[in-house]
Formats: sequence, C-alpha cells, structure tokens
Amino acid sequence: DMQIAITIEDNKGLDSKTSSIFGRCEYFMFIDPETEEFTIEENPAKKARGGAGIQAAQMMVDNAINTVISGHLGPKAHAVLFNAGIAAYQFQGKNVREALDAYREKTLTSLFEPDVSAHSGQA
Repeated sequence: DMQIAITIEDNKGLDSKTSSIFGRCEYFMFIDPETEEFTIEENPAKKARGGAGIQAAQMMVDNAINTVISGHLGPKAHAVLFNAGIAAYQFQGKNVREALDAYREKTLTSLFEPDVSAHSGQA
C-alpha cells in the first residue's frame, strides 16, 4: 500500500493546513492517496532539543512511508529519508486536499536537494 506523510499545522482532516516545516511540524498525516484513508499523529520530535529532523525522518522509516510532502527539509532529515529510499516533495499551498491533488497530478517539486540550512526554524 502506498502511504504518504504530509506535514500539517492543525488536526482538521483533509482540510488541515499544510506545514512548511518538517522536523518541528505540529502533526503528520499518514494517508493512502488512493483511498484517502488517513491517520493524524502529533509529531513527537517537535519539542526535541536537537535532532528533530532526524527523529521525524526516522518516524517516517518506522511507519513504512513511501513519500513525504512538506515545505522544507533540513540536511539531516533529507539524508535519512534519501538513504531510506523515501521520496520527498515540496508543497507550499493551503491544505491537504491541494497537496493530494498536486501529488496525483505529479506537479510537486522534488526535495532531493535540502533547501534550508541546519537549525532553521528553531526559536
């Protein structure tokens, strides 16, 4: 089964607002793009003192995710996903429905190049 993970800011099902942050996003939606069956889980790495990207990426590996959709990936998260053979795509629209549409239409940009330096987004 195809399982994709989308970084989201709130827990509102398919209307959830997508998050541009990976490692410290509020929630992950794990969804089958065919059936649209999904679960939403709080991101346990969001309050990590360090290594949030690695922890979040490891969560993708542990959940057998095939594809990640987010706004940005730091270099460490990128390395974990890349090495695990997990595809990563950039999405900077409004919500999960739009992200799924873009995914199905194959209009998402690959994030195989990390586009933010380490520690961006940290308070």
